[in-house]
Amino acid sequence: MNSIQSHYPPAPNMVDVTYECHICRYAYQQVASVEKVATVLNRPGVSQGVLQFGGQYLHCGEPMKTRTSELRRIQAPLALKPGGQPRIYEVLINTRILGCHCGFRMEIPD
Repeated sequence: MNSIQSHYPPAPNMVDVTYECHICRYAYQQVASVEKVATVLNRPGVSQGVLQFGGQYLHCGEPMKTRTSELRRIQAPLALKPGGQPRIYEVLINTRILGCHCGFRMEIPD
């Protein structure tokens, strides 16, 4: 997922950009001009992914809408002492399921 956020401290025409390399799967973050970001996003033949712009998630060039909300349970075993009996710990997290008019859906923490 790509992310574009306001640069802090504020700088004219500059934003913080986060993106992931499809080959190494490493996430990068850098400061870029709005003009350079627009050039990258408007390249012909580039497949559309999900872009986070401020609080909005965009797919197919338009903001995704909340379709439903869910309460998810995440469980994991954890041994607090070496060789100790692991206990199951859990976290409950509220999520939103976002959808696009093309049918694409994704789930994010609320």
